[in-house]
Amino acid sequence: MNLKYILFVDDDEMNRELFSGAIEDWNEKQKGAGRQFVPEIATSYEEAIKALDRYKIDCALLDLRLPQAVNDRETPAIGNKLAKEVLYSQGLPLAVLSGHPGEIDESLRDLGLIEAFDKGDADGYESALDWLADKWHMMETLRAAKSSIDESTAEVFAKRLWPRWSAFASLEGSQEKLNRIIARQYVSHIADILGLDNEVGIGWHPFENYNVPPLFDNRAHTGDIFRLEDGLWLVLSPQCDMATQKVPNVILAGCAPGYDRWPENVETLRTSTNEKLREKASAYFRNLVNQNLPASKHFLPPLPGEVEPLLVSFGNIKTVSLVELNSLLDRRVVSVSSPFISNLVQRFGAFISRTGQPNLEVDHFAN
Repeated sequence: MNLKYILFVDDDEMNRELFSGAIEDWNEKQKGAGRQFVPEIATSYEEAIKALDRYKIDCALLDLRLPQAVNDRETPAIGNKLAKEVLYSQGLPLAVLSGHPGEIDESLRDLGLIEAFDKGDADGYESALDWLADKWHMMETLRAAKSSIDESTAEVFAKRLWPRWSAFASLEGSQEKLNRIIARQYVSHIADILGLDNEVGIGWHPFENYNVPPLFDNRAHTGDIFRLEDGLWLVLSPQCDMATQKVPNVILAGCAPGYDRWPENVETLRTSTNEKLREKASAYFRNLVNQNLPASKHFLPPLPGEVEPLLVSFGNIKTVSLVELNSLLDRRVVSVSSPFISNLVQRFGAFISRTGQPNLEVDHFAN
């Protein structure tokens, strides 16, 4: 049986009973499909936080008007606070089931992700469960991904952190600093373990080439792609310059969409059953992803939602003031993700610093 653990939060006993009945009905209908929701019920923000810490929850269904701990007065501020906790601290899909669904926080509504249902509707509970059930594959994938991360975290601890813990002893007086250092150790090592270059590595998907939206909300960064009046431009200035923002100007390279024979090779790989044709198309793509290109060009996969790849032209560069670029963040499309930035910047450095030598007259070798 495929089980998903759902957190339901409501301080009203009758509503909790209605939910229990709705979930029993839903589970009965889904027996043939092998799917079942397992409920964990909480009556307050505090109980919900404890449940999230104690159990492996897959999704949540929340009331908005929950009581405050100080005076037991119901307020939608507590339900919205819990929703943000579930989404941003726990990373779980959630829905709101409220007698006042319009009270959902505007910042949550604007995400376009969270659905609000009216518990006064005859099918409010059922509709909310069906909506969450549509995220079943997402929940399965998230749980599997988190399991992989947990296994890698255990390996990092056993092999890299605990044996070296004495090296961190001098920092134990500064807990905040130690927390940040250990977090960086986990993240960097896990990225290496789960990355491409290991014996069990699975090839990366082209969409992993980009961060959407970009990681830095309030400033430009290396690898950001902007859509300006004269086309697409990619930031090539070093990451340290972008982070410190001490440089007055930023280097950008032009990006041209499209590449010769791209559409027909995509179609061949998608539909052809001829092995020779498929291998030829595969070789075409391997040459691109391995950057078997002129030194002045760099291949990037299609931007999200686009079908044509991008060719970054190191021979087509310009500078823009950092202040101006940071004022144009609304024109930023995506960012090239960290694993792909190094090769991009290294190839630009190799191109821009290449030197030639005087041409030797070949005929002189015969003299």
